[in-house]
Parts: sequence; C-alpha cells; structure tokens
Amino acid sequence: MRGTALTLLALAWLGCREPDAAERNPAGAAPPVTEVTTAPVTRGAITQRISAPGSLLALRESRIGAEVAGRLWRVYVSESDRVAEGDPLFQVEADPYVAALRQAKAGLDLARAERAQNEADLTRARALFRQDVVSPQQVDRLETGLAVARAHERQAAEAVDLAKLNLSRTVVRAPYAGSVTARLADEGTTALVQPQTIVIVLQETAELEARATIPEAHLDAIHVGDGALLRVEGLSGPIQSTVSAVGDAVDPATRTYEVRMRVPNPDFRLKAGVFAQVEILPRPKEGVLLVPREAVRSEEGRTRVLTVRDGRAVAVPVELGIVAPEVVEVRSGLDPGEPVIVGEAAQTLAPGMRVRIRTQEAGGPEAS
Repeated sequence: MRGTALTLLALAWLGCREPDAAERNPAGAAPPVTEVTTAPVTRGAITQRISAPGSLLALRESRIGAEVAGRLWRVYVSESDRVAEGDPLFQVEADPYVAALRQAKAGLDLARAERAQNEADLTRARALFRQDVVSPQQVDRLETGLAVARAHERQAAEAVDLAKLNLSRTVVRAPYAGSVTARLADEGTTALVQPQTIVIVLQETAELEARATIPEAHLDAIHVGDGALLRVEGLSGPIQSTVSAVGDAVDPATRTYEVRMRVPNPDFRLKAGVFAQVEILPRPKEGVLLVPREAVRSEEGRTRVLTVRDGRAVAVPVELGIVAPEVVEVRSGLDPGEPVIVGEAAQTLAPGMRVRIRTQEAGGPEAS
C-alpha cells in the first residue's frame, strides 16, 4: 500500500516538472535564431556641428591720449556717448601752440629776407667779377652764403609746418565711429605725451567680433566661410554669422585655437564683452561611409558594430570619423552595402549568435 502511494507521488512529480535544457533542445536540434533589423552601410555627406564658448568683443578698441603736452582745456564727450569719425573728443589748451606758430612764421620771414639779401649780394658780385673788380674767392664765399641762407629758409619753413601740426594736434578727434566706454581725465588735467595721458577709451561697436576657442581635435574641420550660429542670453533667437578667421597657432596650455566671426550690430543691442555660445557649421564632408549612430557600440575601449555574415552576428572593429546626431562616419572596417544591426539588438546581442534579418530597410541613413 505504502509502495503504491510512493509510486503515484513520483509519477505526479514527473508530470509537473519542466524539461531540462537537454530535453528542450535535444542533441542535433538547430540553435535558436534571433530576428534583427539591419541598415546598409552607405556613402553620403555628413556635417559635424561644433559647439564652443565664446565672447563678443569690440572690433577695435583705442586708448586715446594727448598728442601734445598741455592742460586739458575741454573734454567734449562723456562715457556711453557715440561719436562719428572725425568728431572732436578733447582739446589741449592751444595758446602756447598759437604763440609757437607765430614765432616759427617770424623765423621764416627772417630766413627769407636773409636769402633774398644773399641773392642780391651774389648778383652784384658776379657783375663786378666780370669787370675784374672782385676776386673769384669773394664770389665763391657769396655763393656759399646763399646756399646756407636757402637751407635756413627751408629749415624755417619746416618749423612752421611743425608748429601748424602741433597746433592741430591740440584737438584730438575720433579715428573711427564708435562708443566712448571710458572718460579718464577732465578739464584742468595736465596731459603728458611721455608717458602718455589717456583721456578717452573708444570702441568700435557697430560691428562686433565673436571669438571662440576650439579644441585641436577639430583642427581640420573649420574653414573661413563656414556658417555659425551665436546664442546670447537675453536674445530670443540665434545670430547668424560666418567664420572670418581661423587661428594659425594652438595654445599649448589649453590645446585650443581661436576662431573669429564678424557680428553686425547696427542697432547697438549687443554689448562688447558678453558671453556667447557658438555653434559652427562646417562644410559637409562628401562621399564618406555612413552607418546609423545606434549601430555603434563601445566596449572596453573598443568601438565596433555588428554585421550579419553567413547568418551570424559578427563584431567588426571600426574607426570612426565625424559623429553626427543620427549617423557616424566609418573610416575603416566596413564596405558599402554591408548590413549592420540596428535597434536594441545592436547593443545587447552577443557576437556569434545565429540571426535572421527581419527587415532590410530601403535606402540609407541621412546625415544631419
């Protein structure tokens, strides 16, 4: 009786348990196949957007000081004033330079009189020489005297020109249209030339220059004429610009180089010195091999994709180039048209597993 009960209990256990792995997949049965989605390797164009911090700076900044020494008689502008090219900024007291000009003119008059007297003396001496009244040596001395008088006259004329120049320099004018960012001296200050007394700081702000520092990894990516977008806090939308200059040297401390962009500012809404987030749009790189970004997996410092060969997932090491949001450039490891696994399986499937392509997508990935 007891043996019969044990036998029934054993049969019930055998009927309820799950079969083991050998029973589920007996020897000789085909291993499981995983369905995957693939996309072909294509040739196309790709653009990499490069973002970097930057600043908007004045196109030019000048620290303008006195060109002649003297007491500041008048300062015509104040901080935040805008001036046109040639507008007066300040003036040094002119009286000493007016007097110096009068003195130089008097010296020129004297030199002219002396030259005229020497010419007359030489003319008479030459006439008397023809009459054998004066000696050749006397004529030679008068000719030398006339040459010296003429040199004195030229020297006096140069002194007049210099005095006029110094008088004109008492009024200092704006070298270009700009904004006064600082007024550093007021009327009554004694202005010096050496060391120069700085009176006004002027910036050209009708057009600004954006400067951004780019990592040297992008050394060959950016060229003059490439498009750029600048985002400034407080402005609703980005400012469009183009790259106007690319630095020739890499800073050894930061491993970056400088890129510059012109930024028109006709309404002066932008201020020199503000921070800007710069996004540069290099020209597309044409005719490169492309795969979807989701196909790329990185493990243990290696970059690879899974392709399908002879019905199995095969891991292929690849060298990447430009990385865009949707696609990446593959420099080596794959051939055009070769299928690469995409979707979740691209990241989770183990190499060597049997796979079956679920769908073969028509067309290739698009660069962005």
